[in-house]
Amino acid sequence: MNIASFTVILAIAAGQIVKIPLGSGGATALDITVLILCFVGLWKSKFKLIKPPAFIISALLFVFLALLSLILTPLPLSSSQYFSSFLYIIRFSGFILLGWLIISAGLPPLKQNIESILILSGISLAVLGLLQFILLPDLRFLAQFGWDPHYFRTSSTFLDPNFLGAFLVLTLLLLFKKQRSFLSLVVYLALMTTFSRSSYGMFLISFLFLSFLKRSLGVAILASFLFLFLFLAFQIQIRAVNRVLPLDRNQTASLRLSTWSQGFQIFQKSPILGVGYNSYNAALKYYKLGDDQFLQGKGATSNDSSLLHVLATTGILGALTFLLFLQTLIKAAYPKNPILIAAIFGLLAHSVFVNSLFYPFILIWIILYATNLSNGKSQQT
Repeated sequence: MNIASFTVILAIAAGQIVKIPLGSGGATALDITVLILCFVGLWKSKFKLIKPPAFIISALLFVFLALLSLILTPLPLSSSQYFSSFLYIIRFSGFILLGWLIISAGLPPLKQNIESILILSGISLAVLGLLQFILLPDLRFLAQFGWDPHYFRTSSTFLDPNFLGAFLVLTLLLLFKKQRSFLSLVVYLALMTTFSRSSYGMFLISFLFLSFLKRSLGVAILASFLFLFLFLAFQIQIRAVNRVLPLDRNQTASLRLSTWSQGFQIFQKSPILGVGYNSYNAALKYYKLGDDQFLQGKGATSNDSSLLHVLATTGILGALTFLLFLQTLIKAAYPKNPILIAAIFGLLAHSVFVNSLFYPFILIWIILYATNLSNGKSQQT
């Protein structure tokens, strides 16, 4: 394992713990690592990149529309808000550029270790998460910093069990391919203790798609059996936690419906190009769609649904372009890369309830794994 690969693993495993304040948010270790690798890759390749594959082209088109949506935003954004939103466009662009550089052989050490990087990252998050679940199960103190007050759930360094659960499902897909039973058990236990219903659903859908693509009834039966265990664990956790901290699941569902309504209302204000990429929080404030307490939380920075988030911030044009990006990935992966296809369909289901498609650690997984779709023999530009 080379230094570049090891650095990416550490950056993903660091999650939200290592962050430099910047704009209204901050730059994570992953953001900084990607930026450095892009500079290194450009220098080593002497800025000679191959002709980009279709999924890179569609991603770049989305970047263009995201920038256009920000320039033409109907919101009276301050200079700091413009800057903060622009940084998110830079992040997305950096992830795409990194993928393009890997495909162009600008970073050969990474190209050779993509699957190992993603697997080791997932295992690291799982182990750290299980340790957190045992040693620090009560994360309600993080509410003062804008995080959701999770209790007795594995959140790891992501500080969010739902996003962690999605990453763990992606890891299980890769471990299934490698047939690593013990490591799969560790990651599965971490997934179970997230008690994330959206991640459980993603697990079932991803592996059912995988069974369909591989024409394997055995995979479908095993996935259904393991999903049953996840469901039973969730029921046990509800009863156990309710004895200490009564939970109102109806209130949770009501809040999610409320955020979906907010996203749709913002979309209606500017349906063609949206209100500006990553200007969601500013739109909530401008259109008075949330109280002060809600607007100060991290949950107010995006919509719970990825589709509604992209519709609200980049409009119909941006949403269609982002869907084109996913479609080109699926088309390029079929039929030789069923893992990526299963991952994307699982994430699409997960993203209905959690904005996982735009979560940086999920997005980088998609980009890195998608580099396996190209052999790097296209014409240089």
